[in-house]
Amino acid sequence: MLLTQYILVLRSQNDSIAILICSVEYEVKRLGDYDEIQSMLEESEANMSASETHGLAAGMLCVRFDADFNRWLTAVFDTDDQLNALDDDDKQMLMALFQGTLELLEADEFIFDLLLPDDDERIGVQASALSEWCQGFLYGVAYMGVGDDKDWQEESRGILRDLMEISRLDADNTDDSDEQAFMELHEYVRVGVHMLLQELQPSDEDSDDDSPTVH
Repeated sequence: MLLTQYILVLRSQNDSIAILICSVEYEVKRLGDYDEIQSMLEESEANMSASETHGLAAGMLCVRFDADFNRWLTAVFDTDDQLNALDDDDKQMLMALFQGTLELLEADEFIFDLLLPDDDERIGVQASALSEWCQGFLYGVAYMGVGDDKDWQEESRGILRDLMEISRLDADNTDDSDEQAFMELHEYVRVGVHMLLQELQPSDEDSDDDSPTVH
């Protein structure tokens, strides 16, 4: 499915979710440098890209804020040899990515964003990374034991279906004319993660809102 086509599908299926493109400067810098993380993963022969690795961390932490860092590492790297080959700088970079993801998800204001290539990359490259990010996120949620058997709210089920579709996105046929569509899709995923987080780990305020009133 092409990027522009998919935006139209999202608009028709999820009218209740507003797609807003904001000029807010999200604090992605807490996560580290995309290119440095990507290079490290390639040199370590990890099977995941930087975006998929971040998506995995976000999925795990959306289920539990106390998700284990070492468990995340064993999902990113297939073998003990790969893990043992990581030097202190590599481990520090990965810890910063994991911890930064946690801090952004826990923030009072939702400043979370996705670790994707820089805006000056071709839209096809960014769209491919967004697809990989969604793959990682869905894997992370399932890796923490949350599956289809959960009693998801219907809106959340719709978001999960959309993330699955985005994970299969055909980015090869995109070009720079799809920039606006990509920005909207990026924002949809970001807001969708926030909504899933609220269901998986409702805040005290959300819990109070759902509590019955005692007369």
